Amino acid sequence: MNRFFSFRFFFSLFFCLIRFASNCHPETPCSQVPDLVKESLADTIIINQISISGNSITKRGIILRELDFKVHDTLSLTQFSKTLTSSRQYIWPIPYFEISDRNFNVWYETRDFSHLTYGFDLTFSNVRGRNETLKILTHFGFNQKYGFMYRIPYINHKQTMGTGFGAAIELNHELPVFTLNNQPVFIRNNVKYLKKLITGFAELNLRPDIFSTHTFRLAYSYHDFDSSICAIPGYTLSGQTVQRFFSFTYLYKNDHRDVQYYPLQGYCVDIEMNHSVPYQTTHNTFARVNLRVYSQIISKWYWASGFTGKLCFEKIQPYYLQRGLGYGRDYVRGYEYYVIDGQHFILLKNNLKFALMPQRVQKIGLISSEKFNAIPYALYLNGFIDLGYVFNYPENPPPVHDAGNTLENRFLFGYGLGLDFTTYYDIVIRVEAALNLLLEPGIYLHFIAPI
Repeated sequence: MNRFFSFRFFFSLFFCLIRFASNCHPETPCSQVPDLVKESLADTIIINQISISGNSITKRGIILRELDFKVHDTLSLTQFSKTLTSSRQYIWPIPYFEISDRNFNVWYETRDFSHLTYGFDLTFSNVRGRNETLKILTHFGFNQKYGFMYRIPYINHKQTMGTGFGAAIELNHELPVFTLNNQPVFIRNNVKYLKKLITGFAELNLRPDIFSTHTFRLAYSYHDFDSSICAIPGYTLSGQTVQRFFSFTYLYKNDHRDVQYYPLQGYCVDIEMNHSVPYQTTHNTFARVNLRVYSQIISKWYWASGFTGKLCFEKIQPYYLQRGLGYGRDYVRGYEYYVIDGQHFILLKNNLKFALMPQRVQKIGLISSEKFNAIPYALYLNGFIDLGYVFNYPENPPPVHDAGNTLENRFLFGYGLGLDFTTYYDIVIRVEAALNLLLEPGIYLHFIAPI
C-alpha cells in the first residue's frame, strides 16, 4: 500500500469517526445517530460501516485487510485509538545486497562470491503512531551484521529536534591487513572470526529548517581481533587484541539539490568532525568537508563540481582506521583498482554533461497498474576531469608494508567520457572510459551518481 495514500486515508477515517462519535450521546434518539458509527455507551463506539474515499489504485479489500477493526466491532474510544494507530504502521522488509569490495570493477576482476554481503533490513514505520522508525539489520556473507536503529524525528513542540539510538555486532572471516603495491592484502580464516566489532550510538538531531541538519553523536566501539591479525606490524599499533574507544561526532548537512540520487541543479554541503577517546592507544581525530555544486548552463547542458577534503590530526594511525582515496565514493576516476592510504587527502571532481535524452516517461501497456506501468528514464553523455592528492607520513604505515605504494604523496589525475542512465527507484547506471597519469586506460561500471 502506498504509504502517502495510507497516511492520508487513515487520518481522514479517524477524524470522520471521531466527528460522528462526538455527535452521539446516550440521550440522543436512535433516529438521530449517524449510520457510520453508533454509540451504545458514552465511551464505546460500534463500527457500523467503513467508507473509503480518495483511493484510485489500492483495492478496497487490501485496505480493509490492513485495518485492525471491522464492521460490527464494538470498541471503547481508547481501544479504537490504539487500533487506528496500529493500522497506520507499516512493515517494510527490504532485501539487502552489497559487493563488499571497494567497487564493482574490483569485484569483477576476481568474481569472488564470498565477498558478497546479503540479507534484509526490516523497517517498522510510524512506530507508536509518532512517525518513529525501527530498523532491524540482518546481513550475512562477507560482512555479517546484526543490529537495530531507532529514530525519533521530533521530541520538541516546534518539531526541530529529534533523536536516535542503535547497536550492532559485525563479524568478519576475512580482513584487509596492509597495503602492498597500492592494493589491499587480505587474510582469511574460514574457521574463526578475525574481527568481532560491537558498536552502539546515541544521537541528537537539530533541523532548524528543511535544508539543514545538525547531528551530535556519541558512539562506543569494541573491537576484538584475532591474535594473528594483531601480530601484523601497524595493524593495531599497540598489538592488543581488544581495542575500545568512545567517539564524539558532529555532522552538518545543508542540502539544496533538486534530486538527491542524481542532481542536476543546486548544491550540498557536508561537514564531519570526529574525535575518539581511546581506552588503550587508539586515536582517530579528523575533520572532513564535502561540497557539491550543480548548475544548468544552457538548454540540455549541465555542469557539476565536487570537492572533498580530509584532515587527520594523528601522525601515526593503526591500519584498520586509515582511509585515504579508493574507498566508497572517494576515488579519482581512472584509479578504481587502487587504494591510496594516508592521513590527509583532497579530491576534486568535475563533470560537463549533455542530456542525450532528457527525462521521459514510457507507459507499458501490458501492466495495468498505474503505479508500475510508467517508467521514467534519462540518458546523459558526460566528460569528466578528476584530481586528487593523498599525503601519508613516511613512518605510517611501517616500512615493512609500504613497498610499492607509489601513489601516496603524488598528484593524481584522471579524465574520460561516460554515459549515465537513470530510471525509477533511484537507479543509476554509469559506464565510463577513463585514462589516468599511469597511462592506463579502462572501462568502469558504477551504480551511483558521479558527483
